[in-house]
Amino acid sequence: MRVVRDRVERAAQSDCAVLLTGETGTGKGEIARVIHELSRRSKARRVHVDCAALAPSVIESELFGHERGAFTDAASRRAGRFERAEGGTLFLDEIGELAPGLQAKLLRVLHDRSFERVGGDAPLDTDVRIVAATNRSLAEEVAIGRFRSDLYYRLAVVEIELPPLRARLEDLPQLCECIAEVLSHRLERPPCAPTPGALAVLKSHAWPGNIRELANLLERVAVCWPGRAFDRAVALGALRKPGARLPAPLAPRAPCAREADRLARALAGSRGNVSRAARELGIPRSTLRYRLARAGGQGKGADPGPSGSLGPSSRQLYLPF
Repeated sequence: MRVVRDRVERAAQSDCAVLLTGETGTGKGEIARVIHELSRRSKARRVHVDCAALAPSVIESELFGHERGAFTDAASRRAGRFERAEGGTLFLDEIGELAPGLQAKLLRVLHDRSFERVGGDAPLDTDVRIVAATNRSLAEEVAIGRFRSDLYYRLAVVEIELPPLRARLEDLPQLCECIAEVLSHRLERPPCAPTPGALAVLKSHAWPGNIRELANLLERVAVCWPGRAFDRAVALGALRKPGARLPAPLAPRAPCAREADRLARALAGSRGNVSRAARELGIPRSTLRYRLARAGGQGKGADPGPSGSLGPSSRQLYLPF
């Protein structure tokens, strides 16, 4: 992951095309967002195109737009994704699903920096940074003739491979804390930090769905067992392991006035440093942030979270960067 971070930071400083590879759910979309936000184009738009979700009959119009009357339903001129992303970043997700004819047209755009709308003949200049992603091996697709080699080389100026979660299990504690913070603010429930017993169960899992599967599991724990310790039994139940006895959910408890006073004293004793106060209380920092927010204890000078406040940003990266 340190190699990934270094390549992301280096790639973000240029306008070169970037190809993100890795299994489904490894965070390619998040990496594309980070590259855009660290680049000089961050104030412009980042436009997402899912090449696998769009039908071959409409994807050309979606990418390049169309003129009025270009086809039966074209009642008016429509701007495509390239025009909407002007000056910014166009994220082409699942680029390996692109049909050969569209591969050729995309190659021309990358080469000439211009395109025509469907049904039009006037070339339109474009200033767009391309970030593409795929869960396939494009080198293998090129070898068997399913993907154009010239387009592959254009896209893979910088290629970043994201490892599967099973190859980075040592990151599970950080990933769980990061995702749990986001979920706690979205669901307005305490963050579900796994105990050592729960982490042992999580590390024994194969994680075929990678980080996306982990995020879904943590949300399941927060919804189904609110207020209960995320222990081994809960982990087994959330993973739906055969023979696991599902623990009964507990009702969440609001912090009382005494608890609010205790948190306030700890925060005052640490001079507003949330991390130090959490260590003194013996609880995770994410838990202390949640309790402070619920108790109205966001004190002056407190250690800010990723978004500049005690609460984490919902756009926080699910990677321990």
